[in-house]
Amino acid sequence: MVYANGTGTRQVFVRASKSAVVEGYFWQNDASEFSKTLAANTSGSTRIDLVVLRLNRSDYSVSVQVVQGTPGAGAPATTNATGTSGWWELPLAEVTVVNNATTLASTDVVRRCWYLGEDGMILCKAATMPPPSPGRVVFRTDTGQYLLSNGTGWSATAEDSGLLSLSLSSGWTAALNRVQRRNGTVVMAVNVTRSTSIPAGASVKVGQLPAGCYPTFDVPGQAFYGSASGESVRLKATTAGGVYIEAPLGRGVTDSRALDGSLTFHAAS
Repeated sequence: MVYANGTGTRQVFVRASKSAVVEGYFWQNDASEFSKTLAANTSGSTRIDLVVLRLNRSDYSVSVQVVQGTPGAGAPATTNATGTSGWWELPLAEVTVVNNATTLASTDVVRRCWYLGEDGMILCKAATMPPPSPGRVVFRTDTGQYLLSNGTGWSATAEDSGLLSLSLSSGWTAALNRVQRRNGTVVMAVNVTRSTSIPAGASVKVGQLPAGCYPTFDVPGQAFYGSASGESVRLKATTAGGVYIEAPLGRGVTDSRALDGSLTFHAAS
């Protein structure tokens, strides 16, 4: 909806044939695209400005405005007055204005707005999530997730990652290496062999879980390795996404033993 192309003096352009709803009030740009000029930056630091659709509650008009940021302080916050006066702003894009910039490149503009699909569903990505509101449902197109808000955060309600796998650490091979996230629950199953022995009491990383499959807290379990007595070691997934084998005190695991185990846990949002 908002872009830059290196032309004009610190100009961004708002595309034609776009429309939006801001707190129930309609905005539309049918005719032709238009530009907004950003203020000069001679501060010595990079400044981030925010292009917004602003609802003016005094007359309920909606217009495109630029909220100037503070150099070195990141993007400014929107104003979201809920009464009968003030402004309510919907973010469209963040614009990077480097020190002494005269033009803006396409890479200086990052989209911040979310969209409505044909059926009215809110479509977004990680960087364009709307603010949480009780009962609000969105679909994240970058992860294929339906998310439900409780007013302060988000939780997945419908998703399926398909079959994924651990990124194995050096020294490990796998006969079975499967990870799947479905509706906020992750199931991991591995049958792995290490080329070198694991000393007694040692913790050795097996691999890294895929992004989006990290647990909300460190999850312990068991893995069994091939032996006549069916001995076990600890299998653990951490909040940082690491999966570890921990040998018991007083008993190590010799090399070339297959370790077989699984874990099931809730994924962090």
